[in-house]
Amino acid sequence: MEKAKKKWYKQWWIWFIIVVIIGAIGANLNSSDKAATNNQVNEADDKAVGAEPTDKPEEGVDQAEPGEPAAKDDDNVITAAGQTIQTKNFKITVEQFEKVESDNEFLQPEEGNEFLSIGLLIENISEKDYIVSSAVMFSAYQDGFSINEDLSVHVLKGGDTTLNGDLAAGKKMKGNLTYQVPSDWEELEVQVDLTALSFFNDDGKVKILLQNQ
Repeated sequence: MEKAKKKWYKQWWIWFIIVVIIGAIGANLNSSDKAATNNQVNEADDKAVGAEPTDKPEEGVDQAEPGEPAAKDDDNVITAAGQTIQTKNFKITVEQFEKVESDNEFLQPEEGNEFLSIGLLIENISEKDYIVSSAVMFSAYQDGFSINEDLSVHVLKGGDTTLNGDLAAGKKMKGNLTYQVPSDWEELEVQVDLTALSFFNDDGKVKILLQNQ
């Protein structure tokens, strides 16, 4: 009897050819995907190379030269009695600046020293309430050296004239800063830190700069 011939789809070499063809198609597809991906990356790189830098200075805005600090606004400085500086939330006025004489034998400056008093008017022009503290807000320097207030001068001036307490919106406060300095002092500088009035306050500082006449 003759052997029955295998059907064509049962021949091993048929399946071998099919596997080879499928492998070749898959390899071609992978190559095409890689080529497309590389083209996209190259196009993106080309665009990045040709793009203008994003940190280009804006037209009309002054730019600091390399190595030089950026320009700053002038300090707010009061140099004489009668002058006022207004910030975002406050008006600061030096109403008077004087030497304080004492006829109290127990309240006298040390030998070679003298008492000074700076009368201030602080106006709250904001819509918020603040608390003024002379210990926190004010720092003083005589000829560049740090000095503290001499509270005994407030007694000589006849009462509680310190700059401390509540300052409601739209209200004003008067008081004095008092110091004991050498009689030959040349410059008295007081820095008023308005940011100390509130964590969210951004009024900055006002400087009082007085000369010995």
